[in-house]
Amino acid sequence: MQFINRIILILAALVLTTWIGVLAHHVSEPRVVGSATAPDGTEMCVVQEFNWGAEPFTTSFVYRKPGGPWERFYYDHQDEYWASSRVAIDTNSQQVVFFRNGSPAMTFQWAKLSYTLHRRNQIITNAQWRMPDNWSPKQSVYQN
Repeated sequence: MQFINRIILILAALVLTTWIGVLAHHVSEPRVVGSATAPDGTEMCVVQEFNWGAEPFTTSFVYRKPGGPWERFYYDHQDEYWASSRVAIDTNSQQVVFFRNGSPAMTFQWAKLSYTLHRRNQIITNAQWRMPDNWSPKQSVYQN
C-alpha cells in the first residue's frame, strides 16, 4: 500500500510540475488574446505580455491595414491576466468590439481609425505608436 501511495504522490508531483511549466511558458511570452480581420483586410488584435514586476501585464490593441505597419493603442500597463477576448465584428458600422468578462473593453472603427477605451470612456483617433516594420503581435510591444 505504501508503494502505491508513493507512486500516486510521484505522479501527482509530475502532473503539477508539468502544469506549472506550461502555465509559466504561457504567461511569459507575449501573446494574442483576441483577433479579428475586417473585410478590407485590416488585422486587429488584443495582445498581452507579462511585465516581470509588480505591474503584472501590459495589454494593448494593435492593428494594421493591408501592406502597412502594425500600430498600437494603449489599454493598460498594470493589467491582470486575460485568458482570451471574445470578438464581435459589425461590418455595417465597420467596427470591431473586443470583450473582457462579457463587457466591451475596446472598440475599433477600422475605416476611421478610431479606438474607444471603454473603461476610461475615451476615444482616440490614430494610433499612439507605430511598431517596427518587422514586428508581429507575438513580440513584445516594447521592441524598437
